[in-house]
Amino acid sequence: MSQKENTETELKLAGPAEKLEALWQETIAPEVAPVSKKLVSTYFDTSDYSLRRRGFTLRVRQKGDHFEQTVKAEGSAQHSLMERGEWTAPVDGPEPDLKRFDAKVIGETIGLVVAGDLRPIFTTEIDRQVKEYRIGPEHMNGHAFSKAPRGGKKAKGVKDPAAGGALVEAAWDRGEVRADGRREAISEIELELVEGSASALRHEGVRLHDATPLEFQPLSKAARGFNLALGQHPVAIKGRLPSLTPDQTVETALQQILTSCVNHWHANHAAAFDGRDIEGIHQLRVSLRRFRSALTLFKDVLPPKDLTWLQGEAKAIINGLGGARDWDVFITELLQPVMDARPHDKCLMRLYDAVVEEQRLAYAQARQTLSAPGYLKFILDLGVWLDQEGWCRKKNVKALRASPVDFARKVLHKRQKKVLKQGTDFEHLPDEELHRLRISLKKLRYATEFFVSLYDDTLSKSYVKAMRRLQDDLGHLNDLAVAETRLLDLCHKHQAGPADELRTAMGTLIGWYSHSLMTVRPQIVQDWEKFICTEPFWQKN
Repeated sequence: MSQKENTETELKLAGPAEKLEALWQETIAPEVAPVSKKLVSTYFDTSDYSLRRRGFTLRVRQKGDHFEQTVKAEGSAQHSLMERGEWTAPVDGPEPDLKRFDAKVIGETIGLVVAGDLRPIFTTEIDRQVKEYRIGPEHMNGHAFSKAPRGGKKAKGVKDPAAGGALVEAAWDRGEVRADGRREAISEIELELVEGSASALRHEGVRLHDATPLEFQPLSKAARGFNLALGQHPVAIKGRLPSLTPDQTVETALQQILTSCVNHWHANHAAAFDGRDIEGIHQLRVSLRRFRSALTLFKDVLPPKDLTWLQGEAKAIINGLGGARDWDVFITELLQPVMDARPHDKCLMRLYDAVVEEQRLAYAQARQTLSAPGYLKFILDLGVWLDQEGWCRKKNVKALRASPVDFARKVLHKRQKKVLKQGTDFEHLPDEELHRLRISLKKLRYATEFFVSLYDDTLSKSYVKAMRRLQDDLGHLNDLAVAETRLLDLCHKHQAGPADELRTAMGTLIGWYSHSLMTVRPQIVQDWEKFICTEPFWQKN
């Protein structure tokens, strides 16, 4: 039995057909003659999609007169979308034969699957051109992270993972995925690492992007095929934070926390761009806010120029998606409940129409942000920075080798202290002070979630519960404040039109929620008192 097992590392790039063709002909190893292939792949699963639910795909691919079957682990919010487990074995025909895989792959990796339960779900038919070429350090000079801000010298012994170069297989794929009569076009360039470092592959991605700006494509052909077959669309995915242990170092904690934030971000790109699941925008912004919060936590061990660069790029993306999120919250959480209670209110209906148009425009702005050349450039540069351990500098080696428990205790105490100070005389705080308190509390929550795995669940449970409830309270107050600002802007925009109807609807909403707040405020004060009386878990023995 012959079986190939490895980790597949690849980068997908999308864009208009003419851009991909120009890139293929002029920039991607123009001296290498491409090899043309016709690839017909059928993807299988059980009737209840058990493989997909476990995070795996199974396909049989025809290559000329030969067939091979492959099991792949799909990317997630926990794991990098560039790196996936892959197991390949030969098969005699177009149907899978699980006995040709090692029993460990079937039993321990993907779980119990009965061959007779498998059925074809969808097919991809691809015209592929392939070039295999080597990239060395000389090809990376002036590209990728060498253009990004850096600060200080690397610590002795820290090597650039890209220094050895890499052997890359580039594939230009044109074709379609088919399922039950439905079709979707596929046009992309895929860079797969044959040997060498993932960092070198990202360097190559930046080189190509610098030559011809492209778009990020995190979805595999399998993911697109299942969405087509099931009539679904990309959905939001909540982040899974790393599990830290006390015997690790600050550097390990830094690396795992930042990587988890980046994986969470990438896993929600497709849903955010698609827009039909409004949580996609929300989760992408959460991932980048966590990322920025983590950078601030570790600012003392990060090069200042790098910190400024990373914070600025992430903030620009968050801001570009802010309008879409604000209108999503306004429609679903504020306007819709009042419309349900007042279904015949014509002014509310007029407001709804105006707001839906603002939401549409905001989503257009969000898609522009997610498809801008700088967006993919930041993804690639950040990947290189993480690969190269861009935080390693001579002067911070001692701090990076320290205990994460000591580090966590220090930063959590600092953030807790700031929240308590800002919450003095909580019951009488004006709206501006409550807004600042909400931001500080959110930063404390992110820090808590990063480091809570270092402590016993029984110690942290009550603290985390009290903190989250208070943050939800303050978040609702902020949603109301943001909604009022957005509504005032909307009324000003429509001064020459139905402004009176909009103002009437605005008055209805503000009156509705002002009355609601009169009953909710005492509960918020109680939630604050409960929070400040809950002993921080990092102070317990």
